[in-house]
Amino acid sequence: MFSLYALLGEGAPAVSPESLADELKSLFRNDAGFSLQYEQLPFAKHKSVTLRWGTWLARLNYEEGKKVVDDSAEISRILGSAAPPKLASIDKRIRAVFGDDEAREYTNQTIDLMEFLRGIKGAIVFDPQQKDILGPPGQKDKESTQSRH
Repeated sequence: MFSLYALLGEGAPAVSPESLADELKSLFRNDAGFSLQYEQLPFAKHKSVTLRWGTWLARLNYEEGKKVVDDSAEISRILGSAAPPKLASIDKRIRAVFGDDEAREYTNQTIDLMEFLRGIKGAIVFDPQQKDILGPPGQKDKESTQSRH
């Protein structure tokens, strides 16, 4: 498993589980085996949006408040001089958790979700495993970026 944080800074749109679900349903409407459902995780304020393709899943959670500010400040500290301005005070985010995919059957879906997060206006996408920010939409990442269309 791995995760990404889309930190919602200045200029980011209002987000809710429902708005995420609507956009993601549209994005993956033509994918075979795709399903979307809401789940209420223990201790979570908002429902999570769970995307499934067969047995593989990705879960997106909208989060806000002090814990997010604390994490944003820590991310800013980790990035040091590379941290975008005002990163440390961001109090809203989308946390995306991706299931294991050893066979790399769902690489395209992972890349599409990464691009979706990077495409959110005002979002700063942080990879806590690599301790780095993902570049702007359309920029190639370290993974294979085969076109799915």
